[in-house]
Amino acid sequence: MMIKRAFQIWTVVIISLVMLSSKSRGQKAVQTFLDCEECPEMAVIPAGSVYIGSYEEEIGRKKSDRSRVKATIEKPFALATKEITLGEYRRFMTATNYRSKAAVRDGEPLVGCNYFDGKQYGYIANHNWKNPGYPQREDAPVVCVSWSDANAYAEWLTQKTGRKYRVPSAVEFEYASRAGSAAPWYWGTDPEEACDYANIGDRAFSEKYPTRPSFPCTDGYVHTSPVGKFKPNKFGLYDMVGNAWEWTEDCYKKDLTDAPLDGSADIDDPENNCKWRTPKGGSWISGIAWSRAAVRSADGANYKSFMLGFRVAAEMDKK
Repeated sequence: MMIKRAFQIWTVVIISLVMLSSKSRGQKAVQTFLDCEECPEMAVIPAGSVYIGSYEEEIGRKKSDRSRVKATIEKPFALATKEITLGEYRRFMTATNYRSKAAVRDGEPLVGCNYFDGKQYGYIANHNWKNPGYPQREDAPVVCVSWSDANAYAEWLTQKTGRKYRVPSAVEFEYASRAGSAAPWYWGTDPEEACDYANIGDRAFSEKYPTRPSFPCTDGYVHTSPVGKFKPNKFGLYDMVGNAWEWTEDCYKKDLTDAPLDGSADIDDPENNCKWRTPKGGSWISGIAWSRAAVRSADGANYKSFMLGFRVAAEMDKK
């Protein structure tokens, strides 16, 4: 009982210090918390409404984008302020001895992780979360992890803390990314400002990959950057665009006419076993079209890519 009480006091102190620090910088206070010393920092995302999806004239619009529609989150939830890092994922793997499932294509397992060499994509057998094919720092986002891996990490946090952790829904992710903005990006409409807020396909990137479209600015990184290196949005969230694509809970569907708008995940299988999921946010390799708030991709639940990672969401009420 005394240990539990001490931890509650420690958590309140951390929240208070973060809020005080934000006020001292002249920013609107963002409430954050830590459920354990090695847990990811979580930001409280307020309830509210925002228009998600893209309008027909939006720069870089994709046919797969959701049409512009109003989403309403009726109660606050928590979202990790940063992408889960290589170091954080390594601690999970060490603690659990978790074994990842291989993706399967045409009945055969895809061993390793998908990679792009400047000309074509393909699975590389000796590439994995510890070696995605380029140098990774411990504070960079972990990549080469599947939706199943992200879900296992969230379940580990749930068991560890007593709070329900999970992979965020696509609506939660876009709502949190926009932080009230109806523009293509949370900073506005100007692609030249992207490098202040995101690690995306920029001029530094295009020097190595000249065939790929890029933003007209320089962020200083060819591959992933340390998390939290760029400016956050108004909810105190970093890298909601770029750095690494991020898994969401939603099953991928072409038609979103009847998809939920309240923040719940679009799941068509009672056992949550849908084969295709919906990554959001774009990555360090993404140009304008593939790194907007509205953009979404479609990947198998066990697919692994050198540009795909995740962050976790959590319920506010702790059991």
